[in-house]
Amino acid sequence: MGYLAPEYVTTGLFTEKCDIYAFGVIILQILSGKQMLYSNSMRLAAECCMYDEYVDTSLHGNFSKSEAAKLAKIALACTDELPELRPAMKEVIQELNLSNAGS
Repeated sequence: MGYLAPEYVTTGLFTEKCDIYAFGVIILQILSGKQMLYSNSMRLAAECCMYDEYVDTSLHGNFSKSEAAKLAKIALACTDELPELRPAMKEVIQELNLSNAGS
């Protein structure tokens, strides 16, 4: 499915929440350093903070685990299977700004 939200695949209806889903997939791809398909195993690794399972291995562990956790948290919220549980883009941007302010 790639960037396509589950509800779009099943109904063909496109909403703002479909964009949010795609944005979450892109965040996970940036974290992993790969253009890969989003999977349940990736989601589980991010939920459990198993950085070695989803963060770019070419970084050789040289990254901020707290920043990876923040980005993973945002990505997980954006890729929730239920569109009504995904944040609005305004909330995502606010969370990203909070992340930058704390760095």
